[in-house]
Amino acid sequence: MLIRLFRGVIQPGAQDRLLRELHDDVLPGVEAHPDVAFAALALSSDGSPDEYLLETHWSSLQAMRGFIGDDWKTPRVEYEEGLLVSVSAHHYVTDRILSRLVPSNRSVQPVIRLDDVEIDGHRLQIQWSGSSLHLPPRAMAAMLTLASDPGAPVASAELARRIWPGSAMVSPYDVRRVIHQLRRLLRSSGTPLGISNLHGCGYSLELGGSCSILEPGQSDDTSERVSRLDPP
Repeated sequence: MLIRLFRGVIQPGAQDRLLRELHDDVLPGVEAHPDVAFAALALSSDGSPDEYLLETHWSSLQAMRGFIGDDWKTPRVEYEEGLLVSVSAHHYVTDRILSRLVPSNRSVQPVIRLDDVEIDGHRLQIQWSGSSLHLPPRAMAAMLTLASDPGAPVASAELARRIWPGSAMVSPYDVRRVIHQLRRLLRSSGTPLGISNLHGCGYSLELGGSCSILEPGQSDDTSERVSRLDPP
């Protein structure tokens, strides 16, 4: 994964206009990209009104280059001149240090099978009928949570706990954003999976047939049967 931190210093008096453009146009456009796992807009914590940070997490450098361009190292903006004093961009690759961040004895994500659909949390991949779909990490965390008990409602707070473990700085909007991204990827790829909004209860995963969860080394006939749904 590649993390891009874009910092901008705003001209005096231009904050409201620039932040409105960032919030209404730039952030939704970035969030809609299928290879973006996280996007957030933040202001300086010291209360300064003249600095902002746009943080985006990309599945790969290639994906980010396809969106930003080959000059991705050079910070550039497309806003009207006179709104910014200066800009800078920094990039960080997490793949090289994941082995040190994650304990060596961590449990391998289970493989969840729903009829002919296989959800592989370790590979961040969904496979069905000869097709496959790669999910960003946060979208996969949401998918695994929903798929562990298909048809049953999962509250937004529980999804937040699973998607951002150990973080207290998560809002319902953050959860909705991940669910929106996941739902769009499922629809555009043609998977037989769908996500329902259950008013006041949360979200649920939809699929006809049976569900099994396979731990590493476990065969189909010993897998735990956890749910059965009627076709939608």
